Amino acid sequence: MTGNNRYFALSPARVKELGLTRRDLVRLSPPGSSHLRGLELSSDAMTRLGQKGKATWLFRPSDTPSPAAQAYIETGHLAGVDEAYKCRVRKPWYRVPLLPPADLLLTCMNADTPRLTTNSAQAGHLNSVHGVYLKDDARELGRELLPLASLNSVTLLNAEMVGRSYGGGILKLEPREADVWAMPSLGHVQAHADALRAIKPRVATLLQHGKLAQAVDLVDRVILTEAGIVSEVDLARVREAHAAMTDRRTARGRSGR
Repeated sequence: MTGNNRYFALSPARVKELGLTRRDLVRLSPPGSSHLRGLELSSDAMTRLGQKGKATWLFRPSDTPSPAAQAYIETGHLAGVDEAYKCRVRKPWYRVPLLPPADLLLTCMNADTPRLTTNSAQAGHLNSVHGVYLKDDARELGRELLPLASLNSVTLLNAEMVGRSYGGGILKLEPREADVWAMPSLGHVQAHADALRAIKPRVATLLQHGKLAQAVDLVDRVILTEAGIVSEVDLARVREAHAAMTDRRTARGRSGR
C-alpha cells in the first residue's frame, strides 16, 4: 500500500520526464488487474504495458536518492503527499514497504472469476491484487502450471462459494477466503503435467481473446473428466451450479441489492 498511487506508481514516460535512475525504482505490476487475465505476466508484457502508458515502476529510492529522486521527494513534500496516513506513519515517508516478488498474482476483484497469473516479470504488486507465495516443493511446478490448472469448473464454482459479492456484481476474494479456495493438488497437477503443458499454448490464446469458457473446457478435460475425477454428468452439474451462482451474483449487481 503506497498511500498515494498517483505519486508512487509511475509510467516509463513519467520516469523519463522526472529523470529518475534505475536505483530509484522497483518493477511494478500496474494498479488494477485488467492486465492479469492471462497465464503469465512476463517482462515483455510489462514492456508493452509501459508503452501503453501504464504505471510499471514504483518510486522507491535507495538510502541515498539520486538528485532527480531528491527533487521528486521535495515535490511530494510540497504537495502534501507525506501527510497521507500511510506515508505519515513510515520512516522515511517515501520508502514504500515491500515484500519479495510473489510467485503468482491473484486478482481479488472480478467480474467473472478470480485469476492466478505467474509473475515471471518478478514485479512488485500493489494491494489491488494479492501475492501468492508457494512453498519450496511446489514453487517450480506451481509457477509453471497452477494458473492453468486453476481454470477448471470445480475451482470456478468454489470461488463463487467462498468469495463475496460486492456492488455491481463483483466477486471479491480476500486473503482469508483465498486460503480455502479449492485448487487441484500438487500431486494431481504433477500427474497430468504433460497433458497440461500440451494445452497451455491454446489456453493462453483463448484467454487472450477473452474466451474463458472454451479455455475452461480444455482444462476440464485434462484434470477432471479424462483424469476420472468427475463424470461428464457430474461435470455438467458443476457447470450448471457455477452458472446459476454467477447469474445470481450479476443479477444482484444489476438490481443494486
